[in-house]
Amino acid sequence: MFTRNRIKISEKLLSLSWQRLLGRELTSLEGKRFKVIYPGRINNDSGPDFRDALIAIDSSELVRGDIEIHVKSSDWYSHGHHRDPEYNKVILHVVGCDDYGLATLLQSGKSIPLLSLSKELREQSWLMPHHRLPCFQVMNRMDEQALKKLLHAAGEERFKQKAILFQTGLSREEAGQALFHGMMRALGYAKNMEPFEDLANRVPLSFLEKPELSQSLLLKQAWLLGTAGLLSCQRLKGETRELGRIWQLVGQGAETMEESNWHFSHVYPNNSPLRRIIAQTYLLQRYHESGLFHGVLQLVREAPLLAANHALEEGLIVPGDGQEKVRKTALLGRSKADEIVVNVILPFTFSWGEICHEKELAEKALEIYLSYPRLSENEITRHMARQFCLEGSSDLAACHQQGLIHIYRTHCREGGCGECPLAG
Repeated sequence: MFTRNRIKISEKLLSLSWQRLLGRELTSLEGKRFKVIYPGRINNDSGPDFRDALIAIDSSELVRGDIEIHVKSSDWYSHGHHRDPEYNKVILHVVGCDDYGLATLLQSGKSIPLLSLSKELREQSWLMPHHRLPCFQVMNRMDEQALKKLLHAAGEERFKQKAILFQTGLSREEAGQALFHGMMRALGYAKNMEPFEDLANRVPLSFLEKPELSQSLLLKQAWLLGTAGLLSCQRLKGETRELGRIWQLVGQGAETMEESNWHFSHVYPNNSPLRRIIAQTYLLQRYHESGLFHGVLQLVREAPLLAANHALEEGLIVPGDGQEKVRKTALLGRSKADEIVVNVILPFTFSWGEICHEKELAEKALEIYLSYPRLSENEITRHMARQFCLEGSSDLAACHQQGLIHIYRTHCREGGCGECPLAG
């Protein structure tokens, strides 16, 4: 049976709840009474979570400033906000629980009120972001296994939709280029997906696999980074000079992208487009004898069903220096390799098998997908797990996670609750 006590309070949930407090009269842990006049605007950059909020203290004094949200009050200090002047305009610290027991101090030395939402979140359903959705109490209508069965079906549907997209791609471009396209998009994540796709069009696989390029890792790197417009940005440190000299020799007259086409802000250093482009060059070099297309298909063909994920991961992981398998500094680590396998390699192989009447290959790709272990969480899977009260469920497989994404994209964000299989 679902209860709100089972919900793990997250910072995102607290942020959503804070925005629902407009017009409400509240009391801080210090005993100050105040009313939320305006919760502020969401800040997607560095600094406090909400900017330009307005609260009325004791029904008279209007105070404008920023709001900072944390799961625990101690996060203020563990994140170093008490030493950061950028947080001196914060007027209220909103938390899930007070685990610190002391005042919230700004860098200026001023103390600000602390509001704990833990009690309100458990006792007032209107604060919950999903309380009106039909799926919010889905666990009251079905057990966890029935829910996972529906997610499994949704995950399979997402796989087949991806396969159809690859079939469309295969109808208008060479098979290797369709695969290269998919891998490049996956390497770009959400923020750099389009620039990576543009780069794949400007420097196609057929060009990179020409005899004069296929043997040389540096030539591949120079062509991809030079065309991307990233050789002059000095982000590659010592490597830039050598690759720059090569690019000056081979890239004359080439149409290049601008560094401004790429997104570096709010991108983890390990996910930098520079690192991912270099990772792709190592993969091209790894499969240069057979070619990327044939190398990847062979990888799937030879993968043992009982440990397919390990074999496919090993075929894609690129260590930090391209040779020694140091996971900590990998250019393309296990987590990203798994994502590419599930979202690109397997649906592409399934499509190719269907088109070329290689039934066993297509069936094997689908079978590996349906049994593939859990992937790393992303923003959508975390959001949907909360919505379906599946937080903490350790036996979700990749297919279930893909099912969560499929339901979110085809129903939740489209306002299609009435057609959702989980609406009841």
